[in-house]
Amino acid sequence: ELRLVCRYSLSHPTIYLSFPVFLFPLSHLSSVSSQLLKEMDVLEMQFQIERSCRESAEALAVKVTKDNKVLKRRSQALLPFIPELPENLEADLGVDPDPDGDSGEDAVLQGQAQIRELQASVDQLLGEKLRLCEQVEALRAEQNQLKEQLALEIDEREAILKKVFKQNKTMNKMKRVSQLVTEEFTEISQKLELEQGLRQHAEVFAHQVLVKQKQTQRQSMVLQQSSETSMQLQQALEQVAHINSTLQDIQLYYRNQVGRGMCVFVSEKHRERVSKRIEGLVDNVLKIMMKHLQDRLKDQVSKADQPVEDNSTTAAPPPPPPPPPPPPPPPPPLPPTPSSTVSTCLLSPPEPDPSVDMKTRAVDEMMERIKKGIVLRPTLRPQVRRAGDTMKRPGHRRAGSRKRISRNVGEAELHLVLLRRRRAMGDGQDTPGPSPTPSPPGGPAAGALLCAGERGSTPVLRRLQQNREKRNSRIRSSELIICQEEI
Repeated sequence: ELRLVCRYSLSHPTIYLSFPVFLFPLSHLSSVSSQLLKEMDVLEMQFQIERSCRESAEALAVKVTKDNKVLKRRSQALLPFIPELPENLEADLGVDPDPDGDSGEDAVLQGQAQIRELQASVDQLLGEKLRLCEQVEALRAEQNQLKEQLALEIDEREAILKKVFKQNKTMNKMKRVSQLVTEEFTEISQKLELEQGLRQHAEVFAHQVLVKQKQTQRQSMVLQQSSETSMQLQQALEQVAHINSTLQDIQLYYRNQVGRGMCVFVSEKHRERVSKRIEGLVDNVLKIMMKHLQDRLKDQVSKADQPVEDNSTTAAPPPPPPPPPPPPPPPPPLPPTPSSTVSTCLLSPPEPDPSVDMKTRAVDEMMERIKKGIVLRPTLRPQVRRAGDTMKRPGHRRAGSRKRISRNVGEAELHLVLLRRRRAMGDGQDTPGPSPTPSPPGGPAAGALLCAGERGSTPVLRRLQQNREKRNSRIRSSELIICQEEI
C-alpha cells in the first residue's frame, strides 16, 4: 500500500504543483517508507538466516536424537554384558572400541551451544519483529490518516479547481465585457465629440440666424409701416378714383342737359363741393406721403448710426438680392379737373335728345348680360335709391353679380324680359321731363348718376378696375424698390 501511495504521488506531480502543503508530509512518508523497506529487507535477511539456523539446529537435533537412540540401544545391548566386562576398565578405555562416541558427544555439545545461541538470536529477532510490527501498525495508521487527508485534499483541490475554473470563466467574461465597454466608451466619446462640435456649430448658426431674424424684424417693421402707409394711400386713391368717376358721370349728365336748360347753379354748387372734397383728399394724400418719406429718412439715419458689429458677427454671406421688379406700367391718364369739366360743359353745343340711342344701348347691354347669365337688376326700385346705391357702391354691384351663379335662361324668358324692359323704357320716355321746381330728392346729381348708371355703368366699372390694378402694380413695384434699398 505504501508503494501504491508513493507511485500515485509520483505519477501525479500536479498535486505538488497545485498544493505545496502536501510537499512536507509526502516527503516524510517517502523517507519513512524507504527506511521501512530497508528495515524489512534486513529483517527478511535475518529471518532467512534464522530459518536456516533453525533448520540446521533441527537437523542437528534429529541427528542427536538418532545418536541418542543408537547409544541407548547400544547401552541396553551392553547391559547384559556388564559383569563380563573386564575389571580394568581404564585400560580398556584407553583402547577405544568405538572412536565415534567421543566425537558424537562433542558434536552434541556444540549443537546444544549453537541451539542456545540460535534460541537467543531467535528471541532477539522475535522482539525486533514485535517492535517492527508495532511500527508497521503505526505506519499503517499514519498511512490511513494520510490517505484520508489526501482524499480531503483532493476534494478540496477539485473544489478549488472548480472555483478557479469558474473564476477563469468570470474573468473571461469580464475581459469581454471590459472590451465591449471600452469599445462602447470610445464610440460614445467619439459621438460626444461629434455632438459637441455640432452643438458649437449649431450655436454659431443659431446666433447667425438670430442676427438675421433681428434684421428681418427691423425690415418687416419698416415694411409694415410702409404697408400701413400704402394702405392709407390706397384707400385715399380709391376715394379719389371714386370721386373722379362720379365727376365724370356728372360731366356726362351736364353735357347732355346743358342744351335743355337744367339748373346750372345747383350743379355748380355740387361741383364746387366735390372739388373741395377732392382737394382735401389730395392734401391728405400729400401729407401721408410726406410722413412716409420722413419715416423712411429717419429709419435710414438710424441704420446709418448703428455700429457695424452686427454685420461683422454674421459670418454667413447675405441672402441674394430679390429679382428686379417688373417695369412699372405707364401712368393712367390724368382725370379731368373740375375746371376743365365745367369749361367743356359750358362750351359744348347742345346735343339732340339721345333717348333712342339710350334705348338701343340699354337693350344691347341687357342682351349681353342675359347671354352671359347675369341676373337683371329689379326695375321697380325707386330711382333715388338706385342713384344712392351707384354713388355709394359703384363696384360692389358688379362684384356681386359676378359672384352669383349663372343660370340658363330660356328663349321665352328672354323675350318676356325684353318686353318688360321696353315697356319700362317706353313709360319713362312718355313721362314729361323733370321741371326745376318739383325736383326729386336726389337732385341733379341723382339724375346724372341714374343716366350714367343706365348708359355707361359697365365702362365706368371697367375703368375703376383698371385704375385699381395699375395702382396695385405701382404699390408692389414701390415696395420692391424700398426692400432693395433697405437690403
